Amino acid sequence: MLKTVRRSPLARQIQVAFAIASFGLLAFLQLPSKAQEKKSERSLQEQSAQRDQAYVRQLLEKGASDAKVESLLKLSSRFASFNPSGEFHAYTLKLIAKEKAALKQTRQTQQSGVRSESAPAVAVAEITPAVVTGSVTAPSNPIGIGNIKASQESNRDSNQDNSTTSNLESNQAAVSSPSQAAPVFGGGVLLPHVSVASNGGGLVSPTSSGTSSNSPVTATSGGSSPAESSSSGTFNSDQGPGPLPIGPGPGCNLLPAPPSVGATVPLSYFGPSPSETNPSLVGPVQLLKSGTVDAAHGTITLPLYLGHMKGSKKNVWYILTDVDDPNVAAELGLNFSAKLTFASNAARTANLAADGTLVFDKGTVDFSPVRNIVPGPPGAEFPPVSAQPGAVGDADYSPFVQVLNAGGVIYNAPIVAFGVDANQINFPDGNVDYTKVHDEVVAIDPINQTVTIGLVNGFSFGRPVWYLSMDTSIPLGAAIEHNTFAPLMQQLHLGTDDSFSSPIERIFISTNGAESGGCNNPQRQGLSADFADGHRPNNVLGGIPTIALDYSPAWDAQLFEWTKDAIENGFRGQVREEFQILTFVQDGLITGPGGKPFGSSGFSINCPIAQRLD
Repeated sequence: MLKTVRRSPLARQIQVAFAIASFGLLAFLQLPSKAQEKKSERSLQEQSAQRDQAYVRQLLEKGASDAKVESLLKLSSRFASFNPSGEFHAYTLKLIAKEKAALKQTRQTQQSGVRSESAPAVAVAEITPAVVTGSVTAPSNPIGIGNIKASQESNRDSNQDNSTTSNLESNQAAVSSPSQAAPVFGGGVLLPHVSVASNGGGLVSPTSSGTSSNSPVTATSGGSSPAESSSSGTFNSDQGPGPLPIGPGPGCNLLPAPPSVGATVPLSYFGPSPSETNPSLVGPVQLLKSGTVDAAHGTITLPLYLGHMKGSKKNVWYILTDVDDPNVAAELGLNFSAKLTFASNAARTANLAADGTLVFDKGTVDFSPVRNIVPGPPGAEFPPVSAQPGAVGDADYSPFVQVLNAGGVIYNAPIVAFGVDANQINFPDGNVDYTKVHDEVVAIDPINQTVTIGLVNGFSFGRPVWYLSMDTSIPLGAAIEHNTFAPLMQQLHLGTDDSFSSPIERIFISTNGAESGGCNNPQRQGLSADFADGHRPNNVLGGIPTIALDYSPAWDAQLFEWTKDAIENGFRGQVREEFQILTFVQDGLITGPGGKPFGSSGFSINCPIAQRLD
């Protein structure tokens, strides 16, 4: 029998007092951490306003008029997102006035400092300008930083506590650090080295960072809200495909005008486009016929295939876009590419099972990393300060697959989800969880076996085209392209273009094309423009079906840079075809990045063509 212990009233009072004191001590001990946590949080308005402030000052330093400042700021500011009822004009005028006053004060301080040293007044103009708040000059030969993935969390934490000024200065220092290794692109120019985190195994080991967001992200035509960065603004750092190809202005929308423009005949009276008689003639031509193109939104819905890994039996969800057999291409509505026959050394292997599904021997993809890009300063956004691809394949992953027991035919079969069941990736109406599927996916329906993928604007021999961007052979390219890092693609032989055994065709990518005015600028093009406003860079492709015989979905990236003289003389513009670019290279208007010789940049991109727009 248990014996009840009675306590005196005094003992109970002491016990209660001790409990209250303990609770108060615990609360006191917790106060610093909560205060620190509150201190580290900054509102979206504060982040946007500080970035806008730095950008306005940079524009004023360059002599931009008030109207020009307001025009450019409207393209990048997030004012409407945190103050939708406010007046942007008044907001801009207040920023301009504040920054003009700050610049005036800075100049007066500099002048007084010079006079105190008894230097002649004219020497002020000869002195190298001091670094002003928010002003950063891009290094002429930037050297990349290593282990980007591991440093993202610490960068993000420091961004919470530092102003835009210190962030910009620290980023410049990070880019300029000569102690880090970097890959060589474009004939010797150094770009940021990007390390990747993956649990897929084979190539890299997992690293710890604060990039594990498992919440679903809504995929819309405008992309999700980009995260703030420590640079001029990470406008391009969305999860998912980002803005789709029908943008808000001519620089981000390549759809040709209808024939009724400038004519008195209504559109309904015009006959069919000539391409319906001959696909090589003018008019829209769908090239990847296995899916349905949504011209109103710039997407394509393709069949979704389910295969399995040999041994582990893990699910492999993939699409088919290209094949090296013309009869199979005609049967399945795929693009025919004779060059894929020479991609066998960069292809994983598979066999047909008795039920007709593919069983893959190797090659996995980890979709859990969170894509992130921190651009360089305004006007020199490329190369980025840091980059992290949103999907990472292991050492044996390539989108190209050779089916060994079916004639050795090679398919372009990019993985869009891996190791997950149908109920984990059932997003038929969007709201896609990008920790489980490819970043270019807009919607996925494993029940009805379809997947909708965002298309990308480009040109081929002067004609606007739409293509898919699925994989890249280096991490930096995969981060830029919103696609999967595919290490096995590094086995592709590059630089030989249309010679015997070449598996590639060339893609031309500007690094410093016109970006002023963003999508409103019809000459907009290039990676700096991409990083500045988030829309794709309007790359130039080589041959595609109906235009040439040398099409390959494996594109040899050829980065190019407009020379300083070309820019100063007003020659820089939007280029749209291969031989135009090669002529400008020959004329000395275009070089490789950093003034190096023009040629292969040493990496490839898997970009299946979907549609020619005219």
